[in-house]
Amino acid sequence: MIEKILERIDVLLKNANYETLVLENFATKKNKFCFDLLVKKENQIFSVKIFPNIDNLNPDIIRDIKSLSTILKSKPLLIGLRNRYQKLDDNTIYIREGLPFITLNTFENILNDRYPYILARRGGGVVFLNGSLMKILRENHSITRKELSETLGVTKRTLCAYENESMRPSEKIAEKLLEILENNDLFKKINVFGWPIENIVDDKKIFEEKELNEFESHIQNIIRDIGLTSYWYKKGSIPFKLSLYSTSEKKDLEGFYPLFSSISEEQGKVNEMSLKCLKIFADLFHKTSLLIIDNDIKIPEMFKKEKIPIVRIKNLEKLDNEEEFIELIQES
Repeated sequence: MIEKILERIDVLLKNANYETLVLENFATKKNKFCFDLLVKKENQIFSVKIFPNIDNLNPDIIRDIKSLSTILKSKPLLIGLRNRYQKLDDNTIYIREGLPFITLNTFENILNDRYPYILARRGGGVVFLNGSLMKILRENHSITRKELSETLGVTKRTLCAYENESMRPSEKIAEKLLEILENNDLFKKINVFGWPIENIVDDKKIFEEKELNEFESHIQNIIRDIGLTSYWYKKGSIPFKLSLYSTSEKKDLEGFYPLFSSISEEQGKVNEMSLKCLKIFADLFHKTSLLIIDNDIKIPEMFKKEKIPIVRIKNLEKLDNEEEFIELIQES
């Protein structure tokens, strides 16, 4: 079912002139990554992930969705099929772990400029109202707050809260308001792509160095000595191992960082899948990528043509500062 939904989303996006990307071998790596589809249109980037049950979320996947959104300055499009009780309703946003989830039909409506206006809550959804418009419409209809509150069956204080948007009405109350005030713009459009996503990349509690193996710890120490900071991905839900950041405030470095990096240490050979993923990210998002390898790994000629810098540990060990690091990457 997920594959069919993903195919449908891919078609919808391509028809809307978006560039889409599914990583190779997706069918054999089902649900491994924190995205099923990467999407780009001009400067707009977002990642698509489908969840069978939004009340059964993998915390590592959620963490990496948030971190990827920060790194790429993108927004996640999270399609949910159901919660623990029932199928999800259309035109409704469900919030889990600070992230918005919607149905496939809601997404199709968004592409046609019909945005959701209901926020799911326990006991029933609430509606985003345009409070200032509500007040104008009420006054244009010569209806007092007392009269409208009595008609709706709410207190005058509650009605005031609707108008100053400190409280949102239930769907039932909102439908009554729409019937009385007769204006479809009364309901606010909720732009899912404008939803604020928590920045967790700077959260030091997420990563503990004891989670790194000996090879990774050595890389971490080298990176720290060079004067860079790093964010590691240990659960495999992002197709590279870490992101590198500068501690410098130089503006001319903004296009260079963050830098994606994978690592090859196993079986004495370059990880072909990691290299392909790095190339995809570098091409699609115009980001610098790097592959760090152990000293005894042989680099096949075909990989040297991928235009992804491949750097051995011994070359990183020779560096004293960030300037030398940047020079090494650019030369590679």
